Amino acid sequence: MLARLSKNPPSARLRDGLIALACLLGQVIYLAVARFGYHRFGFPLDDAWIHQTYARSLAQSGQWAFVPGVASTGSTSILWTLLVTPAHLIHIDPRIWTHALGLASLIAAALGAARLVDEDKHWVSLFVGLAVAVEWHLVWAASSGMETILFAALIIWFWVWFSRNDPAQCQHQWRRGLLLGVWGGLLMWVRPEGVLVLAVTGLYGLFSRGDLRKRLIWSAAAGLGFLLLIVPFFGFNYLIGGAPWPNTFFAKQTEYAALWSKPYLLRLFEQAKVMWVGGQALLLPGLLAYLWQWAKKRPVEWVNVLPVIWVILHWALYAARLPVTYQHGRYAIPTAAILVIYGVRGMVSVIRPRSQQLAPRAASLVWISSTVVVFAVMMAWMGAPAYAQDVVFIEDQMVATAKWLDGHTEPDSVIAAHDIGALGYFAPRSLIDLAGLVSPEVIPFMTDGEQLGEYIVEMDADYLVVFPAWSQGYEQLVAGSCFSPVWAADESAGIIEPSPLGPMTVYEVVCRADR
Repeated sequence: MLARLSKNPPSARLRDGLIALACLLGQVIYLAVARFGYHRFGFPLDDAWIHQTYARSLAQSGQWAFVPGVASTGSTSILWTLLVTPAHLIHIDPRIWTHALGLASLIAAALGAARLVDEDKHWVSLFVGLAVAVEWHLVWAASSGMETILFAALIIWFWVWFSRNDPAQCQHQWRRGLLLGVWGGLLMWVRPEGVLVLAVTGLYGLFSRGDLRKRLIWSAAAGLGFLLLIVPFFGFNYLIGGAPWPNTFFAKQTEYAALWSKPYLLRLFEQAKVMWVGGQALLLPGLLAYLWQWAKKRPVEWVNVLPVIWVILHWALYAARLPVTYQHGRYAIPTAAILVIYGVRGMVSVIRPRSQQLAPRAASLVWISSTVVVFAVMMAWMGAPAYAQDVVFIEDQMVATAKWLDGHTEPDSVIAAHDIGALGYFAPRSLIDLAGLVSPEVIPFMTDGEQLGEYIVEMDADYLVVFPAWSQGYEQLVAGSCFSPVWAADESAGIIEPSPLGPMTVYEVVCRADR
């Protein structure tokens, strides 16, 4: 097969068509398993409903608000929320629209991956694109309703652009520097950590070979391009929330600050480890081979490994500030495509499937076939059921609870809750967000159960909605005499598995603040 492909490589159009078809097949499998195997259709993350709530509010009232009439910056990705908004303007099922956005982003990521290795033969770029298309983390992200896959796609296309506009090769043209800054600003509108790409490439361009004056002008142009988008970004957040960053920037870090007690190198290892679950584990030798071949070349061409450096720094940033690996390493998922791209590229440089010697020929064929099989198995037989079970959890816990509240509480009720996504979408009420996304005032004491309880009573909340075993603080919170359980998610029909956090429970607040 490889011999035939080598002699007759596919055309660019055929390659792209096959890659897009693989992306479509992957998402169809994920959604079909959830819909027909588990009888659920939704999202595997409660945060996806946060985007939908902001998008609906924007479409219906022109307000950037989670709670009707109360402006807030609880959406981490402004651009993704804007892309979701048309579904609410034209009144189609937002789940269908958002899954279509995810599919389009996955296709863009896979096609961009193919173009990142376009200097190789088309069959190499075909294999790279197909590997990205079926990498199970990326298919999960494409079906998650979140901005993760869009961020991954834009990251890949950024590296495609940068590889063709290497400042060292383009004599540090200021126009290209300006575009670099615009790229950095655009990525920040998708995810705040997108600025890391600009930092990596900006430093590379500043210190790469070339005339010093041109390098300084190029760097200044990059800074100007960045300001063109980052000033509106900060201004938008400050105008609405009173701070330059979205509330999530601080809330998540505070909630998981206890994880900082782990040694930093252990946190970094955990960030990296979660991205090697799957077929890419078999590509690790290929990645190492690529890095070894790069290190031996003289002069050293740093531009060829900048994406890998970015991956390591991305892990390092999260290990330092938000060292979580839950939900299949959702914050590290954008790095998966880069690992796959360079792993396949290195593997291709090492394999010898047509060698005259039996050992290297057999080893190459075993390596290739086992990698293909593991990618397929992880995507279809492990990734799809994992995705479906994640959707079940959100539908049976968060969505079911929100729908119960919508039918059993008054519209003017005040609800204190930790997970607000589905609640805000299906049961719009006045909210006290215990996770701090739209109620940033709770961030300083959000892990203290006693203080949270006092605050909930002080704010005259009518109901408390939490997982009782979410944390020690929440166990302390719900044990207080002011909170009486009235309903739990395991009482709804169709629950498949109980939550290890305890069922999401609705408590009536029976205490009232002294007046």
